[in-house]
This record gives sequence, structure tokens and C-alpha cells, in this order.
Amino acid sequence: MPRLTLEKVDVEQTGAYNFKDVEPSIHHGYNLPTIEKMLPAGKHKLLDAGCGNGYVANWLSEKGHDVWGSDYSESGVEMAQNNFPNLTFFQADLIAGPPKIVPVGGYDGIISLEVIEHLFDPEKFLENLWTAIKPGGFLILTTPYHGYVKNLVLSLVNQWDGHFMVSSVGGHIKFFSPKTLRTMLEQQNFQHEAIKGSGRGPLLWCSMVAMARKPG
Repeated sequence: MPRLTLEKVDVEQTGAYNFKDVEPSIHHGYNLPTIEKMLPAGKHKLLDAGCGNGYVANWLSEKGHDVWGSDYSESGVEMAQNNFPNLTFFQADLIAGPPKIVPVGGYDGIISLEVIEHLFDPEKFLENLWTAIKPGGFLILTTPYHGYVKNLVLSLVNQWDGHFMVSSVGGHIKFFSPKTLRTMLEQQNFQHEAIKGSGRGPLLWCSMVAMARKPG
């Protein structure tokens, strides 16, 4: 059976990943403060993998980091480059292959917000990110949280239909718990360091923020 990748879907034609403005998304409000606390000290060469409209890449740049941004969406890359011309953005299918632009020695770290749950092949995505990170470098990614208590509450209040967003073009197709996310990271040779919840209270988190390293 052939490997399924995001490129099987013409997302630009359907409008699934077209971006209309450079405003932050809802999840930025609770994920970015957690990411800021988890980022290692110092100035880093960073890739925002799945940068969308460039908001997060610019946020990282304003904190003193050297930042590049990549996205599958050509409209997102175009908007990001037009609005943040001081940064470098490039179009890339990070399931099909590694990032097209990698600084000498590799990125110190890669940040990826709310991307992995949209991918048919998240393992290949992580494998390609791994190749672009320098030895000892880090990966920070976020994805919606799933766990026993939250899943039970969704069942009790009959919210699974809305949660799965079946009518949303380009919606979520992978649903991670802390255990499955950690296992996938370790299977792709990352050393897991931490997974923290963000948004809402414990066990009902909106998302989880994972920190892992490439062995040095």
C-alpha cells in the first residue's frame, strides 16, 4: 500500500490552509506562554514548522531568536513573508522530505504548533524534522490533549461530534494522549523530556506541549 501524505490533498484548492490575516489563533493564547517557559535559555536558530501566517515565527524573533518559517500552504508563506519581511519563510512538504533550508550545523530547535494532528504520516514528519536539528538540539510541539478524564467528560456532555470536526476541511485526523505522543517521539529517536498541559485546568487541558531532544 502506498504511503499516504498530505500532498495527496490539494489543500490550496479547497481552501483548508489558506490564511486571510496575520492575527493570532485561539491556541496561541494558551500555548505560547507554556512554550516560552520551556524554551532553553539563550539565543537559538529556530524553525517554525507549519508556520501558517508567520505570527509565531515573528513572536520568536521578537524574543531575540534567529527564525525561519516553513509551511505547506503557499498562501500562508506568501502572507508571512509580506508581513514579516525581516524573516525567511519557505514552502515545504515536511512529510515528503526534510526542510529545504537548514542553517550550517542544523537548527538549534524546531517549534511546531498544532500541526501533527493534521497529518496522515506524523512519524515521517518527525523523522524529517529530526534530520534538520543539530545533535543536542530540541523539538517543541503542541497538539490537542486527550486523556481518560477529558474523554469521559466529552462523552458525558455529548461533545464528540463537535470535537472531531468532521465537517471541517483539513481538520484533525490524529488524536494523541501523552502516552502515544511520547511513544511516537521516542520511536523517531527523540529523547523525551517533558509534556505539559496548556489551556483549562489539569486533566481537561486544551493542548499539550511536548519537549524532546535529539541525542548529542
